Amino acid sequence: MPTTLTPHQKTVLSSIKEFQSKRGYSPSLADLALAFGVRSKNAVAKVVNVLAREGFLEKDPKGRIKILTQEPARKTHPIAEAMTLPLFGPIAAGFATDSENQDTEKVVLSEFLVRKPADTFLVKVKGDSMSGVGIFDGDFVLVERSAEPKVGQIVVGILDGKFTLKTLAKDKGKCYLHAENPAYPNLYALEELEVAGVVRGVVRKY
Repeated sequence: MPTTLTPHQKTVLSSIKEFQSKRGYSPSLADLALAFGVRSKNAVAKVVNVLAREGFLEKDPKGRIKILTQEPARKTHPIAEAMTLPLFGPIAAGFATDSENQDTEKVVLSEFLVRKPADTFLVKVKGDSMSGVGIFDGDFVLVERSAEPKVGQIVVGILDGKFTLKTLAKDKGKCYLHAENPAYPNLYALEELEVAGVVRGVVRKY
């Protein structure tokens, strides 16, 4: 690792290399911001610009990070080991049912939860603005970055450069972000609204 970089710059460069090695394409600024837990992609953009200026990486004409060729890519499977568990049910959430009527089968959790492993990442939820759809503070949401966002879907939105978890909504031809809790207002972009990914599931540990 180059010694002329600060520890944080080295960490960002290593993260870019690892992302490219595992997925075969470069992370976006939104991907890096989520990975480092910062609210704005402008923070990581400054680091990426320094790395490009110092010659540690290159950008294409559209400003995207090019694939780094200094090290050979490692062939790694996005899910190292699948977890298979027995499935019982269905089970009644109202009146009880006879236990002997419960059939069993095997379910591979990774296949059940994740449609596209290479395009999926986890985001930890903070706050209760989505409590109306069963997403609470401390939950993890599974987000698919390559999915085409549709109105009514829960998304990771980038509102004027800042990340938030909301429902994508549209009114009079203009998209905005809707909170699933009446205590929070709808969010409209002053300049730009982007979608980093579509939520495909929720993970919660009791």
